[in-house]
Amino acid sequence: MLDPSPHSTRRKGTVADVPPHPAAGPPVAGDSRGRMSTLRYPHLFSPIQLGVLKIPNRVVMAPMSTQLGGSDGRVTERQIAFYRARAEGGVGLIIVEFCCVDRATGLSEHRQLSLDTPAHLEGHRRLVEAIRDAGAVACLQLQHGGAGVPRALVEGGVAVGPSDVRSRRDPSRLTARALTGAQIEYLIDCFGRTAALGVQAGYQAFELHGAHGYLLTQFLSPLTNHRDDDWGGDEERRLRLPRRVIACVKHAIGQRPLSFRLSADEFSPDGLGIEDMVRIAPKLVEAGVDVLHVSMGTGYTGLDKVIDPMSAPEGWRLPYARRIRQAVSVPVISVGQIRWPATAEAAIARGDADMIALGRPLLADPAWAGKARRGDDDDICPCTSCNFCVTSHAGPHGVIGCAENPRTGRELDPPFGSDARCEGSAVVVGGGPGGMATALMLDQAGYRTKLYEARASLGGGLIASAAPPFKDKLDWYRQYLERQLARSGVETATSSHVDAATLIRLRPDIVILAGGARAVRMEIDGIDGENVLDAYDVLMGDARGLASTGAMRIVVYGGGETGCETAEYLAGRGHEVVLVSRSPAEQLARSAEAIYRGVLLKRLFANAQVRIVDRSEIVAIRAGSVTLKDGDGATAEIACDRVLIAQGRRPDDAFAQALKAAGIPFVAIGDAHHGGRIGDAVHSGYAAVSALLEAQRRRAVPG
Repeated sequence: MLDPSPHSTRRKGTVADVPPHPAAGPPVAGDSRGRMSTLRYPHLFSPIQLGVLKIPNRVVMAPMSTQLGGSDGRVTERQIAFYRARAEGGVGLIIVEFCCVDRATGLSEHRQLSLDTPAHLEGHRRLVEAIRDAGAVACLQLQHGGAGVPRALVEGGVAVGPSDVRSRRDPSRLTARALTGAQIEYLIDCFGRTAALGVQAGYQAFELHGAHGYLLTQFLSPLTNHRDDDWGGDEERRLRLPRRVIACVKHAIGQRPLSFRLSADEFSPDGLGIEDMVRIAPKLVEAGVDVLHVSMGTGYTGLDKVIDPMSAPEGWRLPYARRIRQAVSVPVISVGQIRWPATAEAAIARGDADMIALGRPLLADPAWAGKARRGDDDDICPCTSCNFCVTSHAGPHGVIGCAENPRTGRELDPPFGSDARCEGSAVVVGGGPGGMATALMLDQAGYRTKLYEARASLGGGLIASAAPPFKDKLDWYRQYLERQLARSGVETATSSHVDAATLIRLRPDIVILAGGARAVRMEIDGIDGENVLDAYDVLMGDARGLASTGAMRIVVYGGGETGCETAEYLAGRGHEVVLVSRSPAEQLARSAEAIYRGVLLKRLFANAQVRIVDRSEIVAIRAGSVTLKDGDGATAEIACDRVLIAQGRRPDDAFAQALKAAGIPFVAIGDAHHGGRIGDAVHSGYAAVSALLEAQRRRAVPG
């Protein structure tokens, strides 16, 4: 879419000893030796030595599966373009996504990268060359999925791991089989062989994935290793496999640095905690590890710690990285919920970490590092932790994506305006995220663009989406779009109710309808009463009818994501809320992104201000109460002061029909076309502008 220091003194302490990390801290004025620097973030952009390897700055691209590879595990041109964009964006070190060391038993995804035979070499050579030529250092992560691999990807549907794992539904059936000693020795050799091929491909550094519940973690953790032999039992025996793999890989890579990615806490009473990892980390270093990459969690017991939801505060993991760093003498990389350069700079200056790994922020803005280096923080397209990237990546056909940056995963597409520019005029109706982003894309493509918004301010659905608790990160994206519009050639008109007659008079070459949707009309006795409000309007800031002080009794009708968020929003303002859902309680917010949904429902069920009444519908609304009917037909009265309806929104096609009748070309995107998420609206805008440019290219080619 939009272009879009040496170790400090070690200090003993606990996670709680470290102060909280604000999203934006003051810039540091000098470098680690006290010299003045012209850089706004001198610690972040100072070089660092990893063994014999010098890295130009402390910004690391974290390994993220892209699913852009071939079905046979080969590197593709799309993948090379994806990594080239991030290298050109200014990161110092790129840790290429996890590479399976044994496709027969260890694949974690359908199109996971592999390097277990020489047939994969050529693609990796081209990938390393692209990263190196763009100014970054290429590191390859080695991984085996172990007992957690998808059953469809292993022969017979039975994975391998440290211990037998039985199906919860059918305890007589094995879903994973314990590896024999000979099989373990074979997999150790697989790590070494892949590392040796990686050296041939030109990788300058390597990383072992020992976090998040993959094979090395499974052997290390008592949560998953239930053996009582040479490979499991006490901590020393559980460490045997990681130590052996470290030694084998070090032998294969020579003096090249080796990183080990670990989970500082598995957040399970049966797993490893921070105190365990403080004790284990030095043992990994003694075994030969040159760098520790501190992540968090395991997919078995808390995916929300592995992939943080929007509610996770900026920099919450840094105290854990600091604890590990205090325990070892090698550089430490911290990853997760670091979104802004000031947070990264302060973390290094304080001694929390030596390097900062960015994952999702580099999906939102590949040029994050370069913009931070120039001090152009306001130009960074922010990651809001919405996890659109997780949902777009899911399944056998999913690929990496980003809600805010639809070019992620499409880096082979020519940037708008680079090879063809449009000379016509465009009108965008609706100043929500889809409309704002599409107006900017049309401007980049060369259109004379005007954006109309009926409300007094831009933002649309972003305002409503950012209103509930713990979703304020979405305001970052709204503010970013507003800044980009102010710098663009787009003419913006707020408080403007444009109609079909206006567009017929203007006769633009293209109209983009991004005007959102309308509330679903419900036939309920009393629904037109003054005590009935629309939940979406309340989240948009229309608080008329709601007391600013003092608790009100409020019924929220609708168990979808909007209804659940509205209930939490109102409870946070001191109101007593009854959330009424026609579905069972276990199906609340069922369309929400899975990781966010899990933490939302956990909060909601624990909220003393919210009472949930499920499997019920409202059949009548009166001035001081509502009448409910449950699935058995029984009725009940609930006293309340206000009723908020959150039963969904649907596209309003009246405008589209008028334009069609007038012969004005238009494209409906986002909620004006089909209800969806912010990323769906932005991506449909990208598709619309891409189609316009493609049509122009075809017209320009002689027949």
